[in-house]
Amino acid sequence: MKKLLYVTGSRAEYGIMKRLLTVLNQDKDIDLSIVATGMHCEEKFGSTYKQIESDGFPLHKCFNININTKSNAAILSSMSLCQTHFGHYFHEHHYDAVMLLGDRYEILPVAIAAAMYNIPIIHLHGGEKTLGNYDEFIRHAITKMSKLHLASTEVYRNRIIQLGENPATVFNIGALGAENSLSLPLPTKFELSEKFGSFDKPYFMVVFHPETLNDFPVGLQIKELLTALKRLKENYDFVFIGSNSDTGSDEITNQIHIFCEKYQLRYMTSVAPEEYLSLIKYSQGLVGNSSSGLIEVPSLFVPTVNIGDRQKGRVRGNTVIDCHCNNEEIYKSLIISQSDAFQALIKTYINPYHQKDSLKNAYLTIKKFILSEQIKYKDFYDLQPS
Repeated sequence: MKKLLYVTGSRAEYGIMKRLLTVLNQDKDIDLSIVATGMHCEEKFGSTYKQIESDGFPLHKCFNININTKSNAAILSSMSLCQTHFGHYFHEHHYDAVMLLGDRYEILPVAIAAAMYNIPIIHLHGGEKTLGNYDEFIRHAITKMSKLHLASTEVYRNRIIQLGENPATVFNIGALGAENSLSLPLPTKFELSEKFGSFDKPYFMVVFHPETLNDFPVGLQIKELLTALKRLKENYDFVFIGSNSDTGSDEITNQIHIFCEKYQLRYMTSVAPEEYLSLIKYSQGLVGNSSSGLIEVPSLFVPTVNIGDRQKGRVRGNTVIDCHCNNEEIYKSLIISQSDAFQALIKTYINPYHQKDSLKNAYLTIKKFILSEQIKYKDFYDLQPS
């Protein structure tokens, strides 16, 4: 039996991986362990490691890395603590492979520790671009330490190969999150109302994270968004989901709390993956700068108003309206998203991240990899001159 470890740092990537983890956990040839860190282990972010436990997965450890988002120096301290934890952990526990998703700063130290112990890394969602955030270079760094790559589009697969990865190790399986939107059993609107209160007006979901690679102050970023939403509050309700633990996120959270209290709006630190998707499904659309607006939301046939540069460079479909972080542009984009013409477009559009059998193909690719004899050294694949 092969030992596989999945390390999760946030509710978002755990939600994406939940169905795949279920299949892997049921495989008699694979001994799956899960370690949680980052936002999962912090009460202020909802202590979401409890969701993993309630889903029946084997949570082996929960490493609290004392997240402080006030400065990059504080974030670096958390990363240092994370690397120390996993350095000791991999010294004491052997795994045949470590599976990681994405680009979060708490995942980079895990990848470094695993690579130092020459544990093969399986990486999902490499090759993507998010130019407005430090996730951008973190993602590519993890790619260079990984030995198996599961990309979500052909554009991303080609970019991973361009980074020097052998094409035989890079697979375009689509995005699990896009398939989740269509395959997970989602709560009904009545069930949502029973848990979160009735929805008396049409509502937008709002998820906004800091942009960390520009000079636009975080406090002004969220102020522009809230100013735009205020102009629509007579006709629409707004449901806020907590921000990621990036540099400056506390300032976003504080301003949203004040806004929600003033206008009696819902704020949820975190919700279960199925609840999140269902809340979006019955909404007028998602507004903010979450990757879910580009990857998962189009499969739910609702619009996304994507603000600013956090997701700049990512593949997106026609159901996504891009705008600058400016209250007038945000307001106009929200109005366009509700127009008859745009609503008609949404009903016929195909999500560029959706592929048939993403879950099945991910599972089979991972199992074949983990059961095969691993190469000791990973060579750099050079592109041939054209």
